[in-house]
Amino acid sequence: MFMKITQRNLFPNEHIIPKKKFILLFLLFGLFNVNAQEHDLSLRVTPGLLLLSDSDNLGLMLNAEPYFKISERSRLGLRFGVALNSHKFEKNKNSQFIIDRNSDGAVVSFVPTFDHYFTKDKVKPYVGLGIGYYLISYVAIANPSNSVSEGSVNNQIGMLVRGGFDLGKTRFGIEYNFIPKADIQIPNDQPIGTAKSSYFGLSIGFSFGVR
Repeated sequence: MFMKITQRNLFPNEHIIPKKKFILLFLLFGLFNVNAQEHDLSLRVTPGLLLLSDSDNLGLMLNAEPYFKISERSRLGLRFGVALNSHKFEKNKNSQFIIDRNSDGAVVSFVPTFDHYFTKDKVKPYVGLGIGYYLISYVAIANPSNSVSEGSVNNQIGMLVRGGFDLGKTRFGIEYNFIPKADIQIPNDQPIGTAKSSYFGLSIGFSFGVR
C-alpha cells in the first residue's frame, strides 16, 4: 500500500547557489549602488496569479524588483521572484514511485531585467526580458518501501519574457518564465520522472520611488 509523503524542505543543500553565482549577484548589487547616484532608483513589488498551472493547488507568484531609469524609455532591474505550484510532472512509465501532485512546490528566481517603453505618456506600454537563475524545490514522492520521500530537481538557467502597460506607478502585466525541463532524481541519482517548471503569470505591480 502506498503512503503519501508530504514535502519537508523546499531546497536541497547540494543545490544552493554556487559561489560564482553569489559573486555575480553581489556585482549586480554593486552596479545598482553605483548607478543609484546617477539614475533614478525605484522598487517594484508585484503579486500575481499563475495561469495554466497543472497543480491541484492555487498557483501564486510574488516578485520584488529594484530597478533604475537609464533613459526615458528604458529601465534596468534585478527581479527576485517566488512562484508557487508551477510544476508539471511526468513520471517514468517503469517507475514504482508516486509523485505527490497535491504538495506545494516553489521556484525562486534571480533575474536581471531590461524593459523598453513605447511611449512617455501616463499610460506606457512596455516589453521586457531577462535571463537568470531559477532554484527549484524538492518534489514530494512515495514508494512501496517508504524509503524515499523526496526527489530533487537541478536548478536551471531560464528566460523571462514580459509585457503590459504602466498606469502611473501601477503596472498591469503578463509574463512567461521559460525554465528547461529537468529530471526528478532520488538520492541515488536515479531519474524517476521529469518536472516542467515554466510558468505564465498575470500580475499587478506597485512602484515605490521614481517611475
